[in-house]
Amino acid sequence: MKSSGNFFHNKDGIISIEFAACFCLFTVLLFIIYDVYSTIMLQNRLERANYAVASIFRERSSLYPIINGTIKKNKLVLCSPGTKYCFKTHELFDDNQVEEMRLLATKLLGGRDVSIRVDGLFIVQNTHHPESLSNAQLHSLSSQSCPIGSCNNAGIANYFNSLPRITDNSSNNYSKLVPYVSRVADPIVGLAGRWIPLYRVSMCVVNEESFYLKWINSSREADDTFPNLCSNIVVLSRCNSITDAARACPIYYL
Repeated sequence: MKSSGNFFHNKDGIISIEFAACFCLFTVLLFIIYDVYSTIMLQNRLERANYAVASIFRERSSLYPIINGTIKKNKLVLCSPGTKYCFKTHELFDDNQVEEMRLLATKLLGGRDVSIRVDGLFIVQNTHHPESLSNAQLHSLSSQSCPIGSCNNAGIANYFNSLPRITDNSSNNYSKLVPYVSRVADPIVGLAGRWIPLYRVSMCVVNEESFYLKWINSSREADDTFPNLCSNIVVLSRCNSITDAARACPIYYL
């Protein structure tokens, strides 16, 4: 008891240096535990929100109108008279639809600003070898939506730019995830099967709850220790009545 009392007080009754040091270390430990806990919880919430948004996005044939368009340089181009390879489909998407998904993710995360990017992989079949990936062409459609100024955030921009190209066949071969399914023969070209489009939905949020980031980097744009939290998920298009050639779930062909 005497030694423990000396730990907290010296002979003059003043709090000892040892106690002050332990108190500071204990406080720092509490801040570290809070930062780790809040980061893990926010990452889990982001993963769940991303899965929910991706699941809704894949059901687009029930939610969005038919688009009469084609893909050019990763962008949607609406068809005009004489445009080649245009398709009437539910599966193409535009910037407005991606913005709707961002607003939905923001609500799911309690109003937290979310940046989102959607990449679509469309396999354009060769009519002579419809089931061959090696003879097909891979086309991507991409769009991203961010709160004002967030797309210029170095951490978010670096994450989106670091994602592998969805048409890349080397390290991340997304085309291997795409199934070929049979269906009623297309009335125009007579093909009796198609490759299902694939979507990759990516999200990022700024870790605004971190005391560490607030202290060393008020903008929290780019930090290698505690980067912005990001998530991406891949889903297949779930087009209604996929075996019905009359529905807007077309065979993409050349």
